[in-house]
Amino acid sequence: MIIYNPQNENILKGKIEEAESLLNQISAKHCFITGSFLYKENYKDIDIFVISRSKKRFQVRNKKAKITIIDFNELYSLFYHSISKSCIAKNILPQKPLKITLADYWGIINEAVPMLLNQKNTYHKSVRYLLLYTHYFLNEQTLDTFQLNKRVLEFKSYQEVLDYIFQNIQKVFVKYGKPSYIKRFFYTQSGYYLKLSGYQAQNYLYDLTHQIIRGLSHGRYSEI
Repeated sequence: MIIYNPQNENILKGKIEEAESLLNQISAKHCFITGSFLYKENYKDIDIFVISRSKKRFQVRNKKAKITIIDFNELYSLFYHSISKSCIAKNILPQKPLKITLADYWGIINEAVPMLLNQKNTYHKSVRYLLLYTHYFLNEQTLDTFQLNKRVLEFKSYQEVLDYIFQNIQKVFVKYGKPSYIKRFFYTQSGYYLKLSGYQAQNYLYDLTHQIIRGLSHGRYSEI
């Protein structure tokens, strides 16, 4: 077994042996366990990930186990870099350079905002990618699953999440985007949202695009 634990979080006694037993039931070279199973007495699922090109279904003898297949193309993703950062693996995990764009980030925002507004009281699951991407772009740091769970729980309401995005979105595009790209991309997005005005999520996204465009118009990008 290989233990990835860069933050030196306390893995509960007996979890390493349990993880080894589960992973040995999977006929794949690269598989690993991450998430609350490693750090909490009470957990909902055992998150097992298998890196494979195979179409076969993998199973273990534990009803709480949730097995997710990761294709080798996904090894470049922020998602993989996050879940593999802190885990217990059968073997040394393959590593690929992270490939992530501002368009990827906006896509995450575009999906997360409607979910946030539709799940106001059960929003925690729908904001994980949103916070993972925002934190990465702001701090150039990939949160592992333990850190991400902790970050999600720091927000006490869906509105706090929306405020966090509104306050930080401009910083991200200031830091990474070229003014010509920002102007072209967000004027297009703004027109799309304007056609769907009247919906709460689209109104919020419209305001968000104008927040970024106003920063460009007022010269804030050239000041950085």
